[in-house]
Amino acid sequence: MLPWSILLWLVSAVSGFSATSDNMEIYRSRMHQSLKSLSGKVTLSPEIDIIEPTDPTALLLQTSAVRKLSDQIRTAAKANAVWLSGTASEIRTFCEEQEEARGNFPAPLPIIYSGNDQDKWQKLAEYGVCAVMISCKVTTVNDLKSTELKKQSEEALALGLQPIPEIILEASTASTWRDEHFIESLVSDITLIIGQEPACLVLKVEENDDTGGEEETTLPPVPKSLSKQLPILGSISVMAGGNRMGAATKLLKEEGYTGGILRKACLPSPFAKDLDLVGRFWSSCIEDLKSTKSKSFQFLTRNYMDKSMPVEWAKYQKSVIDSGALGNPEDNISINSDNGDYQGF
Repeated sequence: MLPWSILLWLVSAVSGFSATSDNMEIYRSRMHQSLKSLSGKVTLSPEIDIIEPTDPTALLLQTSAVRKLSDQIRTAAKANAVWLSGTASEIRTFCEEQEEARGNFPAPLPIIYSGNDQDKWQKLAEYGVCAVMISCKVTTVNDLKSTELKKQSEEALALGLQPIPEIILEASTASTWRDEHFIESLVSDITLIIGQEPACLVLKVEENDDTGGEEETTLPPVPKSLSKQLPILGSISVMAGGNRMGAATKLLKEEGYTGGILRKACLPSPFAKDLDLVGRFWSSCIEDLKSTKSKSFQFLTRNYMDKSMPVEWAKYQKSVIDSGALGNPEDNISINSDNGDYQGF
């Protein structure tokens, strides 16, 4: 008969494993619900790198700034999830603020760690982070076997974290993956490697240096049946302005992706260190990208009334524009991106 100390240890170990397993299923379910839209709309989630300030005063206010940012992303931006990196204490503060919203609307957002410090994983699992992103750069599907995906996925699962593979392709490779079976094979191979179907899959296409960013990005198409099965997200890394983010979001929708991660590269560089600006930027950005209002609505109508004040006012405005008093509308307007000038998202 086993001593009581060993029996208690076995019971504790089994209970701990059961709790970890239950948490993983809960996290998996929450991510599925958040990253897949029942209406078929593209889900949008920002990637945020919380930069620790060097100014002593700002450092004292950092906790309240992180809490405010967390609230903005959930209530104002209405994001579907958050891909977060930063110090362990800052991520903990973000998680705590989200958890305080449990039972309210909007509900807490799933938090996925997008940093590369694997030493933080255990603490992050305790704080309430749902998953970790594991980046794998490949040229062919077979390249997955030579990456760290299996090892890192096993370590994540042991801690109760869902592993989310980020498959990185060169643009030249992505342009050859035009058959839907490439993504199907990718998901099948990932499932075999990590021992379960991934809770989510991220695909990132890196532009070739010799294109100068002028060529349109080609994305591998996602089969409709597969996108219904699990969230498959594209990566949007274009700088905000000139409707570039809007065009990238539209492309994801056309190619069958469930949603998109709005990478930190989209954020104007002067904003990055100010968490209030970060929150306001993503709130405006996601609200605009999710808006169902047409961005190019035009119409023509005739009014047969003898006199119409709106029509007369419109005629007056047109005469002022035609006179050249406001300048030539066809002249190029200088947009100074470095100083925060942007033309749409």
